[in-house]
This record gives sequence, C-alpha cells and structure tokens, in this order.
Amino acid sequence: MRNKRRFGATRTLLFVTLLLSLNNLSCGNKNTVTIYRDSWGVPHIYAKNEIALAYGMGYAQAEDRLGQIMTSYRWAVGRMAEAFGPNFIEHDYTQRVWRHAAVSEEKYSQLPLHLQKELESFIAGIKAFMRDHPDKVPEFSLELKPWHPVALGRAFIWWWPLGQALDDYKLGRRKTKHTHGSNEWAVSGTRTKSGSPIALIDPHLSWNQDGHWFEVRLHGGKIHSCGISVVGTPFVGLGHNRHLSWAATTGGPDCGDCYVEEINPNNSLQYRYENEWRSISVDTLKIPVKRKDGVETVKRVVERTHHGPIYKRDGNKAYVLAIPYADQIGLVQQMEAMNLAGNLSEFKAALELRQFMPQNIMVADQEGNIYYQRTGRVPVRDTKYDWSLPVPGSTAATEWKGIHSTKDLVQILNPKAGFMQNCNISPGTMFPNSPMVASKYPAYIYNDDETRTNPRGKRAVALLSAAKGLTFERAREIAVDTGLPDIAPWQQALQGAFDRYGNQFQDIKKAVNLIIQWNGHVNKENTGATMYRAWRSALEKRRAPVIQELGSLKSAQKRNLLLSVRDAKKYLLATFGKDEVKWGETVILKRGDKSYPLGGGSFENGIQSLRAVWGDSKNGVTIGAGGQSGTMVVILSKPIKSVGVLPWGESDDPESPHYMDQGEKLFSQRKLKPTWFEMDDLKGHIESKKELIAE
Repeated sequence: MRNKRRFGATRTLLFVTLLLSLNNLSCGNKNTVTIYRDSWGVPHIYAKNEIALAYGMGYAQAEDRLGQIMTSYRWAVGRMAEAFGPNFIEHDYTQRVWRHAAVSEEKYSQLPLHLQKELESFIAGIKAFMRDHPDKVPEFSLELKPWHPVALGRAFIWWWPLGQALDDYKLGRRKTKHTHGSNEWAVSGTRTKSGSPIALIDPHLSWNQDGHWFEVRLHGGKIHSCGISVVGTPFVGLGHNRHLSWAATTGGPDCGDCYVEEINPNNSLQYRYENEWRSISVDTLKIPVKRKDGVETVKRVVERTHHGPIYKRDGNKAYVLAIPYADQIGLVQQMEAMNLAGNLSEFKAALELRQFMPQNIMVADQEGNIYYQRTGRVPVRDTKYDWSLPVPGSTAATEWKGIHSTKDLVQILNPKAGFMQNCNISPGTMFPNSPMVASKYPAYIYNDDETRTNPRGKRAVALLSAAKGLTFERAREIAVDTGLPDIAPWQQALQGAFDRYGNQFQDIKKAVNLIIQWNGHVNKENTGATMYRAWRSALEKRRAPVIQELGSLKSAQKRNLLLSVRDAKKYLLATFGKDEVKWGETVILKRGDKSYPLGGGSFENGIQSLRAVWGDSKNGVTIGAGGQSGTMVVILSKPIKSVGVLPWGESDDPESPHYMDQGEKLFSQRKLKPTWFEMDDLKGHIESKKELIAE
C-alpha cells in the first residue's frame, strides 16, 4: 500500500510538472521576448520584464541598424579613425579629450543594479543577432561592452553644452553655428474638440547622423512607451507612454563655460589659482588610424587645469572649456525614468536627475496638464560675472557652487493661453503675453533675448492661436504645415514697385505675378515659391532692404526689387531651362536610387516652414539631408493615440521593403501613420512575429 501511495504521489508530481511546463510554453517564461513587426516594419516589443525587453530592443535594433550601432559606438568612444581613416583624427581626439569611454567604463558600476542588468541584456540582444547572422556583421564592428550605450548617451548630448562653452570663448563676436533645431507644441484640452491635450514631438536633425532615429514600441514590466530612440540605446528618447508625452527642442540654460587661465611666464605648464601656481596636467592620447598599409598610432597631447581641458593658448593666457556633465553617466538612467513616469510629478522627478542637455522640454498628460521646463545641468554661478564671456580662472569667486535644482529653472504649467510652442525660440515668445521674462531669472538661466523668435515660431503661434476646438486631424496638418510668415509685406512692396515702374519691366511681368499671387506655402507643386526664393536670393546680392523698411522704400530700392526679379528669372532659365519651376523640382527626398519631390524647407531669407527640410544644394536642387526626423502627434486621450513618420524607413538594408517606404508613401506626401501603440490597435497590421529567449 505504501508503494502504491508513493507511486501515486510521484505520478501526481509528474502531472503537475507537465502542466507547469505546458503553461510556460503557452504563456512564455519570464525571459520570453516577442517582436511583432507592423506593416511599416516598426518593431512592437513585448516582454514580461524590463531586462528581457532590453534584450528584444537590442536584437530588433541590430536587425535594422547593426551598422549604425557599431558606427555610433565608434563615434562615441573616439575610434572612428581606426576603421575609417585619418579624416576622423580630430573627431576622435575630441571624444577622447572628454573621456566618454573612460568615464563610462570607470563609473558604470555606480549605475543602479537593475539598470546595469538592462544594459547588459540590451548588448546581449545585439550579440545574439550577430551570432544568428554572422554575414550581417560589419568588418568595422567593435567588441561590445555594456557601458557603450552610456558613452553614446554622453557623446550624443555633448555638442549642446560644448557649443555653449565655445560661444563663450568666441567672446560673442562669432557665435557657433548649430545645426540642431526642432519644433514642439502642446495644446490644452480647453482648446481641443475632444477635451484632451494634443502635443507635437518634432526633432529636426541630420537624417544620416544623430537624427537617424529608430522607431519602436516597448512593452515590458512597467515600461510601455512609444516613439523614437537613439540607435545604440535601449529606451525611447522622445515620445509617449500610457500617461504622458514628452518633446524637446534645442535651447536652454547656459550649461557650458570658458575660463581664461593666467599662465606662469616662467613656466608654461603652470597656471595661477588664488596666490599660487598650479601644475597643468599633460596627457598623451594614442589614436589608432587606419592607413593603406595598416594601422598606425597618432599621438596627441591634451593639457588640463582643474576647470577642464585647454582649448587654446594665447601668449600667457589659456582658454579652458568647462562642462558640468564631464563626470556624469546618468543620461540613460534619466531616460528610463522618463519612460516609466506615471504622472507629471514623476516626470519632473526624472528631470531632477539633471542629465539632459540644455533643452526646451514640453510635456502633456492625460490629466489635462501641459508643462514646459527650460532644462539642463546648470552650475550655480556668481552673478557678478558675465557668463556669456570667458571668466577669470585664477579666483575662487568663479568656481561653480553646485548645480541648480530644476525648481530654479524657467518653467510654466498650464499657461492661460491654453497652448505653448517652442520652435527654438525664447520663452518670452512661446505664446502671447508670456510671463516667462528675463528679469525673473539670472541671465545664465534664462539665457536668451525674451523677444527672440523665428519664422517657425511665428507660424506656430499664428496657427495655434487660431485653433479653437482643435481636432486631431487639424493637429496633424499643422505638424507638417508649409506656410511661411511675413510674406505679404514683400509681396506688397513688389506690387508697389511694379505699379510705379512696371512699364520698364514688362519682360518680367509674369515672374512678378508668380510672386504676388503666391499663397505663401512651399508646397511641392508651387511655382511661386521657387520664384520667390530665387528673388530673395538675388535681392541679397543687391543689398536687400529689411522687412521694417518695406513700407517706405526709395525709388532706387523699388527698382532693385524689380531688377532682382529679372535676376531670378535669368537664374531659373539658366539652371532649369524654364522660369516656372515647381518647388518639388528644387527640393528632393532621395535614398539609394529612389527620389521624390518634397514640400517644406529650412533655408535663407526667412524660408523656414514648420515642415523643415534642409540639405546640400547643387545646380539649384537641394537633396534633403535633415529636418523633420521623427515627427509624432499625440492626443492624450484615454487611451493615448498617436501618429508619426520617419523621413526614410525603419531599415538600413537597401533590399528591405522598409528602406524607403515611409519616405515614398508618407513623408513625401506630408502624411503621418498610426503608431498602433496598444495590441488591440496592432492586430490586423502585423507583418511578422519573432520569439526570443533573453539570455
């Protein structure tokens, strides 16, 4: 009897074990990752926890962008010349001066343990794809390390504070030309038809470099986010989760300084600090460089004071650049906190980590809030000094006295206007009668002229001010709007000039009418836009008047308006063989052997539409290389809905159907697609399914 009982118990145990095994097979164990690809090739990654989710993110990115991952890590750690030759020596030198690799590796163990596990899992996902597809692994691949995404995060944000420090060095005489620009806006539910806020996320960056975003939907553990990520990092950078959306545009408080050190005239390796001479540290950087006959090592010297690396010497002076992010590795931690934020308070807590570069951050949530913070890691400084110029490094008075809390920064919650926008403009022009004025803040925190705006900012204010009862459909139209502000005064001035002198310029009557009758939009079918741009360029060569002068032009100036139209007509005839040229013949979207006409533009003479496009021009044609790089419109309903677009496609494989599908069918048509954020929305749009087990 005892043996029968023992056999019965064993059989029961085996049966229970079998049931548990079947349950695990059907439901997946805790390490199971499922990657669904939608009809645009965008991955929707589902996992039971954040660690497995990171694995899936690494694998999915590698499927589409393995070459970009490896290039990005080389770019971040200063090992580009080793693979791509001597043109990258200066780049690698800069990255090594700022020690992105060294600091990230040295401090990696200081990150929260769960985050270390996620980063390690992310890298493991990339490696798994490489094992599965060795034929896809580039020759220039690095040995992957879990701190590589940390270094990439540092390198990605660096050009913003470094640009500010360089501006200080240049004494305000010649500002650094930043190519970064973006749009963002948020409209309160009081001004929308549905009663829910609507927000725009619209970074403008290079499509070949930092703006070659990876589009993704993440669902694992507590993370449920949708948007775009920096390739080589595991979280959504800009986008939304189930509770709120967030966007960013270039601009912000002063997060970079320049110190001028006094060098000992008797010893060039000493600098004065208070009443003593301190030693300048000297390091030799060894940069591997690929040559035709192998790899050689180029040695470069970097000198440092306690403020930072020496940028330039000038006699007994040395100019040192100081960046408050120099010893930081927390951007990836802040990005995770932003992805996880369940409400506005939690998102503000994420910003309090103060790892983001100087930016205009805009948030909208399901509770009806719209919030703005001019964020960054801002040193506490002595306000007796002008921090927009080099400050003396020889006195303790100019030492940083900590880092400002975010409560000290420029910000606003639910403005009375019911909307706000920041298209790289001042807080003072984000909406009419903005209370965010410079007098309320230290100059280095406000860090702008409160009246400064630009064509995109003007256009956004005009459209959003008029948008009462804003619908989601109208919001999508505004996101890709091609209209330009301040066109009418130029048209009126030209009309007045032709009314006065037209009898002498009958040969350009048609060209004049093209400009005067133009609707002010740079749509791809529009010929008036092309003539206007050529006319304004010709006017520049003839010392064009500024817009404030157009109402009171002298006779010679009026004739110049007409002479410039003649110049413009000649230019178009010589370049295109005709004087009626569609805008889309001059602005092209191209990738591989596929090209399409585009509307929109970001050019000289105020030709800057909300639909931003820029690039290199040759023979009168601009091939788009940057601009709107990951546009998304979000309605903060319950549940949240969103639409978005990439300028090209998700994949970097020219053989993939998703290499240029968004460019052809969406971006060139100024259309946005549904994101199908939740599974109920995704059903019916699944192109493929892959299951993985996270290692």
